[in-house]
Amino acid sequence: MHNLSIPKNRRPGPSNGQISTAPILGGRAVTLGDWGDIWYADYRSQVQPSTYYGYQFTLQIIKKWLGDALVADVLPIHINLFMSELMKSGYGMSQIHKCRTMLIQLFDAAEDNNLISRNPARRAKIIRDLDGSLTEPRYEKDAFTDLEVELLRRDLPDDLLGNSIRLLLDTGLRVQELIALAPEDIAEDGSSVTVNKAIKMVADIPQLGPPKSRHAYRTVPVPEESRECALYLKRHGGQTLIWSLPGRNPYYSVRCFRRRYCNALNRVEGVRCLPPHCCRHTYVTRLQAEGIPLEMIARLAGHSNSAETDAYAHPSMKTLAEAVSVLHKKEA
Repeated sequence: MHNLSIPKNRRPGPSNGQISTAPILGGRAVTLGDWGDIWYADYRSQVQPSTYYGYQFTLQIIKKWLGDALVADVLPIHINLFMSELMKSGYGMSQIHKCRTMLIQLFDAAEDNNLISRNPARRAKIIRDLDGSLTEPRYEKDAFTDLEVELLRRDLPDDLLGNSIRLLLDTGLRVQELIALAPEDIAEDGSSVTVNKAIKMVADIPQLGPPKSRHAYRTVPVPEESRECALYLKRHGGQTLIWSLPGRNPYYSVRCFRRRYCNALNRVEGVRCLPPHCCRHTYVTRLQAEGIPLEMIARLAGHSNSAETDAYAHPSMKTLAEAVSVLHKKEA
């Protein structure tokens, strides 16, 4: 453990390597490292494998710095010191935020199991960067400007990647949904795209799985002006999945797509190289700007927080198609 002046008392584990639960029942002897392992094992049963494995790296950082500290001895100041040390060590604010979020979850679980009475991570201060600005990350999702969208539509190549990016802009699909599309998921006339699966990264290996949530299962209408893009994917992509690779694992990884996406955008003059997810944010932003109701946008985007509105609003496919037609509305 790094020197953060936190009390430490590494409890010897059982000889068979299994985690003993006896100290938990005792109430105060468990270390944060051991508690993290127990919490992580329980967490595995509640989430998809891609999410579970994505937490491994963050947990290892916490265990490296705080693993020997007793759960009951960690104070808010220790969390503050931990985050400050991570920043000095060169960790990005995104990763520091993930560590803080996981610590809140760990100590919430410890409180629920009567190991502690109050969660120290919830009382930790927001640290500031060297220039005095707040360093707690703000996940602001930027959007392409109307001019950038026009340039992308015009100047991207007429190939699988170029038309995929155009489709992202005009359907709001997640990258994980796009690269899981099969030819049969695109309507014969290119008028709609059906989302019923997604690529999941499990231990850094792409696997085919269900969409993000039950609301992500959806059929998205494609604006008339973009249907040739959808048909290009249907006709020129792979036979099983449109985005696929030869070999034992045919699934295309999110990382590979992002790399090719960035290379393509860097070749379009006048366009910022925003992440692929910003295509989705652009889609939502432009629909909002045209006055499309939020519940309809939520349905189109497959947002899970549309559960309440979805119970009351069931727009027809025709109504949804009319909604996305504004994406190519000409200036008066």
